[in-house]
Amino acid sequence: MQEKASPVCAFEWLDHLKFGRFHLRLLVLGTLITIFAGYSSQIIAYILPPALKEWHLTPLEGGAMISYGFLGLMIGAAGLGMVSDRLGRKNAILLIVAAFSVFNGAAYFAPNFKAFCVLRFLSGLAIGGVIPLTVTLLGEFAPSKIRARFLTVVGGGFTIGWVVAGLVSMALVPRFGWRAVLLIGVLPLFLLPLIKAALPESVRFLAGKRRFPEAIGELKNIERAACFEPCAWTHDSFAQSGALTNVGFRELLKPGLRTMTLLIWGTYLFNMLALYGLSTWLPSLLANTGLSLVKSYSYGIVQAMGAAVGGVLLGCLMDRFGRKLGLCVSFLVGGISVILFGFVTSAPALYIAGAATGIFMVGVPAALHVVAGEIYPTRFRSTGAGWAYAIGRLGSIMGPLLGGAVQMAGFSFSQFFIVFSIPCFICMILVALFPVGVKNEGLETISQKVLAGTEGKG
Repeated sequence: MQEKASPVCAFEWLDHLKFGRFHLRLLVLGTLITIFAGYSSQIIAYILPPALKEWHLTPLEGGAMISYGFLGLMIGAAGLGMVSDRLGRKNAILLIVAAFSVFNGAAYFAPNFKAFCVLRFLSGLAIGGVIPLTVTLLGEFAPSKIRARFLTVVGGGFTIGWVVAGLVSMALVPRFGWRAVLLIGVLPLFLLPLIKAALPESVRFLAGKRRFPEAIGELKNIERAACFEPCAWTHDSFAQSGALTNVGFRELLKPGLRTMTLLIWGTYLFNMLALYGLSTWLPSLLANTGLSLVKSYSYGIVQAMGAAVGGVLLGCLMDRFGRKLGLCVSFLVGGISVILFGFVTSAPALYIAGAATGIFMVGVPAALHVVAGEIYPTRFRSTGAGWAYAIGRLGSIMGPLLGGAVQMAGFSFSQFFIVFSIPCFICMILVALFPVGVKNEGLETISQKVLAGTEGKG
């Protein structure tokens, strides 16, 4: 077949493609990766009550048990983001999927509390890279008009993993004990051959590294997968790509980026503080009110299902009305939902409140990943997204510890939820202060606008 002339810029061509089979393949594969990562991350919330009994731990020690894994996530998010910007997205994703699978399965054999914490920390190092690396890579292929919806589905896989963790726990913990669910965490190893075969490397990354033949090869793979007429791609197709040089943390705080970086960091921090302070203690809190352990699991599952739905809903709102308005509305309604959760008493009302907090609060990180993956230039996009996620993981460490401290201080059930509604309202204020908004724009346009500090739509 004769090749037609290539578009002026390969990046604009990628941004303006219509959703097709190629994008569907990426959507499914990326979502599978985040589901397994979410399972491995959140399983601790469902095994915590029986583990506390077996090892005779206090609530504060239980919070520390959770936070060791989140400490690993924080370090891994920042470190692996920088590694990805130097070595490539695809190989980094293969590495982290293999690592969190092995260490999560190894935790099954932990003889004591300390050994378990070490293995959870090592697993967390790898899990921490999943969201920033996967969302960054897939965001560079997602059509600009549906990028928020596309990436919130992928990011929402993390909370679908929470649902899977709850269902597996309900089925296995009463029969086989809490350790059995950790063995399920090795299943992502079987996903590695599919990732290697089907996941593309970033065209922008390859072009920035002057690896033009590989970048052209990826474009031709997309054409074949989408059944497009082949184009005569050349080095000139990447004319807008500057050479990628090694960059570090300081790039994120230079003029033009500093304000946006600090605001997105603060939003991540307070959102994840509230999210993990609630989600990790929810089964134990409900069990303490007299519910059976398995029954308490079901509320966490409903909340996680609401989060998966809410992330996609918020993605639709962000594509339609812009990032800022969509996030502000979600944080406002989410904070109110958290307060109401602490005052309902009947089982149906608890389920409704759990779903509402899931939709409007727990599902928000998937939308924040969209913003963090858009605002930075290609040369340090993974670094920027990784550091934003890492700062958020600082909140995920603080949240369980704060939850344990609030309980030990004698706060009531309803007061516990009031405390954790406050960060939601703080997040709403921080988003409203974003100096730049985004709506249906190409990645190069967005990063240029942020660097210029101009005001955009949404």
